[in-house]
Amino acid sequence: MSLISPDVGTRLKPDAIVAVTKIYRELCNLQPDTNVLVLTDARTPDYIVAAFQGVAQAMGADVVRLECKMHAGGATYQPASLWSPMVVAASERADLIIDMAAGYAEFIVAAVKRGCRILCPGDGIGGGYMDDVLIRTVLHTDIHAIRRHADRIAARFTKASHCTVITGADQDRLEIDLTGLEGIAADGFLWDPDRKDWKSSWAFLPPAQPGVLIPKGRGNGVVHVDGNLLYHSLYMDNPKTPIRLEFRDGKLVDIGGDPVLSNALGNWLDRLNDPGSRLGPVHLNVGINPNAILSQSQEWERVYGSITCGMGDLSLLGLLMGETPFQLPKSLVHWDWTVVQPRILLDGEPMVERGRVLIP
Repeated sequence: MSLISPDVGTRLKPDAIVAVTKIYRELCNLQPDTNVLVLTDARTPDYIVAAFQGVAQAMGADVVRLECKMHAGGATYQPASLWSPMVVAASERADLIIDMAAGYAEFIVAAVKRGCRILCPGDGIGGGYMDDVLIRTVLHTDIHAIRRHADRIAARFTKASHCTVITGADQDRLEIDLTGLEGIAADGFLWDPDRKDWKSSWAFLPPAQPGVLIPKGRGNGVVHVDGNLLYHSLYMDNPKTPIRLEFRDGKLVDIGGDPVLSNALGNWLDRLNDPGSRLGPVHLNVGINPNAILSQSQEWERVYGSITCGMGDLSLLGLLMGETPFQLPKSLVHWDWTVVQPRILLDGEPMVERGRVLIP
């Protein structure tokens, strides 16, 4: 599937202000006098950052905008990034951080533990057309229907003891043991407007990709990756033909398929000389946003009927999602792969098939 490039115009779209207002009111429950830190870097255009700053100010919040240096490698290398003490100090006074730069970082984990809430409108690293993405996937989408759907899917993951991912012409299978794991809605909401209570301390947009965090040693089998591959570069690659990944006891043991990307991925992993980088899958998530597309934004993880699995480090993401009773895989990197239309079974019952999510 080819990538789709959204509008990258340099002016602020008025609809973006409406989208940001909706995010603050309905997802963040932003109240007057809240201390808001808007954290960004040069990847996100100033007019988008200004919209998040200005709307929060208009709602009575005390807002500070801080632009830090742009860390190399984007989301992939976040687990090993070192952050300025000035950034850390600013985070210590915030009640809400709008994060468009850090993503998986120890100071973000520390902020969550202090009671701060974090929203990542670009899933940690921002981007050049975040306004276009948020207009399509938040403003022009029924995010509350998505939230409730994500809750139902998360509950089904919690109930399940086994997941089977079926891909490729030969219907190869990746088997994942879900015993004792709790499903996560990953719906972008810090605040639950139905229950009138806080739902989470850390969330990312666009919504939603319900799924599960996976301990070491739980994945066995083969998967054929035909969607985006986020590994080394700042942005994503899209294979011309599927990449074949083989797992044994939660570790990637063989890479094949698409000759260009399979060789590039294998060479990159070899250069890292980091055994943890081959651990996985460390998470599995189902995309359920009907307006998400395979673009250069992290929205590709939310494409309806797709799955995205993470590899490598889970030590920071796992803590952001809440305390877990199992050992969290550690690595210098976190990378992801997506299958656009897999067949997924939970305890033998179809959950996703031919691009349709079968849990109502």
